[in-house]
This record gives sequence, structure tokens and C-alpha cells, in this order.
Amino acid sequence: MDIEGPIKVGVVEPTPDGSYELHITFTDEFKRAELSAQGAAFRQYLADLDKALQQGGLDDRNAQGVLLIQQICEQLKPHIEGGELALGEALVIEVQRTPGVNLVDLLN
Repeated sequence: MDIEGPIKVGVVEPTPDGSYELHITFTDEFKRAELSAQGAAFRQYLADLDKALQQGGLDDRNAQGVLLIQQICEQLKPHIEGGELALGEALVIEVQRTPGVNLVDLLN
């Protein structure tokens, strides 16, 4: 599943304890945009994620991956809109492996 948006998500292979890292970066176009345009683009991305979930057609594993990215983006939204994040930096999020979530398929 590929949903175009202002972020790029990479997955680092799981550690022996089963956790893995998500590396979230922002596209160059998004970083160059004015703050108001960034907020609008991020809200549209969240709407696109929600639409993908609502339309169905995703298998359970991909739906769980989209839902995880949506939840992370919901937490980032107020910080994006407030201009509080250094968009040139990668955000690293450690996630415990959850049975049924297939982020690798979601991102490839």
C-alpha cells in the first residue's frame, strides 16, 4: 500500500527482542512549504490515510500498518501545525512487534 504524502517511513529490521524502529523523514517539498501549507498538507495526508481505511480493500495486516502510521501522524499534527519540529531531522520511533501488523509490506 502506497499513500503519497509529506512523510517517508523506513523500517529497521527487528532486534532480537522483537522490537523495530520506524524512521520518519519529511519530503523536500514539504520542508520547503510555508507553515500554513505544511499544516494543510499534513491534514490532507491524515484524511487520505483515513479514506484508505474506510474504503476497505486492505488486508488486515496492511490496515493495521496504515492505522499505526495514522496514529503516529495524529500525534505529530499539532507539532507540525505549530512549526515545532525540525523537519530536516529523522524521527525515530521504537515499536514493539505486534502480530498481524505488516509495516514492511506497507512500505514496499
